[in-house]
Amino acid sequence: MFQVESQGAVDVVNLRGPLTSDSVEDLQKTLESSLSGGQPMVVLNLTGVPLLDSAGLDALLDARDRINHLGGTVKLSGLTPLCEEVLRVTGVGSHFECHGGTKAAVGSFVQ
Repeated sequence: MFQVESQGAVDVVNLRGPLTSDSVEDLQKTLESSLSGGQPMVVLNLTGVPLLDSAGLDALLDARDRINHLGGTVKLSGLTPLCEEVLRVTGVGSHFECHGGTKAAVGSFVQ
């Protein structure tokens, strides 16, 4: 469901399918590899995520907290209109730097 690819020092996690209570554990396990060394720089690519529920929102915030605690940064890219609206309405989106595409999100780490 989730695939990690490295683009230089940045780990891009490509999410596919709804980010709900059924999949948050998979996200946590997938992120473990990104958290194992140094200051993690992570982009969560949500292009393939049609839906976020409250568990998915909590998982995003938990990932942000864990990565920030390690001195790293997590950014979001490729939000679908529905996911963008859910993040906006709940206020969760204000906790993340969001980009239209993965390339822009990865590039923002060097600015």
